[in-house]
Amino acid sequence: MASNPIRVEHVSDTALMVAAARARETERPDGVVRDPFAAHLAGERGAALAEKLLHQDWLGIGVGLRCVTIDRMLVEAIHAHGIRTVVLLGAGLDTRPWRLDLPRELRWIEVDFAPILDYKFDLLASETPRCRVERMAADLQVASERRRVWAAAGGEPGLILTEGLLLYLPASVTDALATEPPRESGIRYWLLDIAAGVLMRHAHQGTLEEIENVRAPDRVEGQQILDLAVRDGWEMMASHSYTQEGFAVAESRGLTVSVEAKQAAADNDPSGIYLYQRPPETSRIAPVT
Repeated sequence: MASNPIRVEHVSDTALMVAAARARETERPDGVVRDPFAAHLAGERGAALAEKLLHQDWLGIGVGLRCVTIDRMLVEAIHAHGIRTVVLLGAGLDTRPWRLDLPRELRWIEVDFAPILDYKFDLLASETPRCRVERMAADLQVASERRRVWAAAGGEPGLILTEGLLLYLPASVTDALATEPPRESGIRYWLLDIAAGVLMRHAHQGTLEEIENVRAPDRVEGQQILDLAVRDGWEMMASHSYTQEGFAVAESRGLTVSVEAKQAAADNDPSGIYLYQRPPETSRIAPVT
């Protein structure tokens, strides 16, 4: 595939690649995730990008485990904490409203650039979501557009989900996502991921350069994200690391996991999925101006 001219040109291309990863995992009898819509959404471009940039044997393990871990923690949080609104920031080609058993009355707000939202909703037009899905085109790097999102979320108990998003945002925007929602809306919960670096290095087999080109140079990542959340008043409620689980899946498929990789994952590796809560005393709803 070295002569393949296809390249990652926009952050939306990474959404196509993630969908392709879910599709490949769905096709496997032993796949860790099942997304019946992923292949249709990834399309030829997503499949070609994945073929060029991702190690086919490792393709779906990290993405698949991240996806199903968030699925489980999200559904548990909705039921345990009376969450009425989920705001998915950087929604990309996520399909949870169409494939998860979600409360019918749940508001699910998808936020992303207009072209990727239009593309997805056109392809899923014949499918019926399990909850009340809304879409909102917004550039999260623009403060006024973020304020529109928080205003739309309203004052009911809400959660923001930032799956695979923070690596593509400048540090100042990530900090805004930590401070603005509880001040300007009813959002009190934040479900976020820290990239499983060891798994991703296996998956990308030294081809991260094109993806790095669309990531923010001054992004917040790894332990820095957790430190930022705590600094801005969030309290951790639950977490789950899937790196060792990923190694076990890989070895069950005949892949080799080095001792060095296992040790790197064991040495204070912060990767995983985290659920945070903003305590009421540190939150207040302010009028949006």
